[in-house]
Amino acid sequence: MTNDAAEHDLWIAYKEQGDDSARDDLIIKHMRIVKYVAGRMAMHVPSSVELDDLVGWGTLGLLDAVEKFDHTQNIKFTTYSTIRIRGAIIDQIRTLDWAPRSLRALARKVGGARDKLRHEKGSEPSYAEIGEEINSTEEQVEECLMQIQTAHVLSLDDYMPSGEGDDNRKIDMVSNPDGSTPETDAEVVERQEFLVQEILALSDQQQKVLNLYYYEELTLKEIGAVLDVSESRVSQIHSAAIKKLRKAVRSQTP
Repeated sequence: MTNDAAEHDLWIAYKEQGDDSARDDLIIKHMRIVKYVAGRMAMHVPSSVELDDLVGWGTLGLLDAVEKFDHTQNIKFTTYSTIRIRGAIIDQIRTLDWAPRSLRALARKVGGARDKLRHEKGSEPSYAEIGEEINSTEEQVEECLMQIQTAHVLSLDDYMPSGEGDDNRKIDMVSNPDGSTPETDAEVVERQEFLVQEILALSDQQQKVLNLYYYEELTLKEIGAVLDVSESRVSQIHSAAIKKLRKAVRSQTP
């Protein structure tokens, strides 16, 4: 029996027959995904956040994924669980509010310069070009993007511009983080569920680009080499995917 067939039998045993031992086997089998995701994210969080913390938070995401996964759909559990594990870790990191104001300010400058250069060049600018535009170094630009993207993945609607040109988190504007209620918690879960489904509904190529860019943390040039397409084509695919997700999120906003 192949590994895929054996895993399929475990899903049937748990989901259709209520076999808790099959559930435990599935969790143990996929703990490697938690460790992989946590290990990748550990490189981009403050030293005060331990790897064990990331693994613990990711494990909660795995447990949630096992409970909510529909084994009858044509979706790989690896893909589904990776999104939920990363989302669970990001939710916890967000509560730490670890990104300093200086990093957020630099991220806005980098984003503005990238958009400006994209428009002028008609292609994705390099880190060196962005750094030159904002009087920074290539290394500083790359480090900024690698740190800040952790807080942005699966949080496409968490930031909105204020009238003063600053970025404020919606959660800070509408509620006290210490005053969450079952209703607000349910809304967050529902929004994440919706976004996960929208990501899984993207084309295979768009999912691959998002996975390689956000999870594997490859550059657009490296992704182009993997997919055998130009760097500008990767940028187009990425932009199209994000545009679809933003549109989907906005359609759900009252």
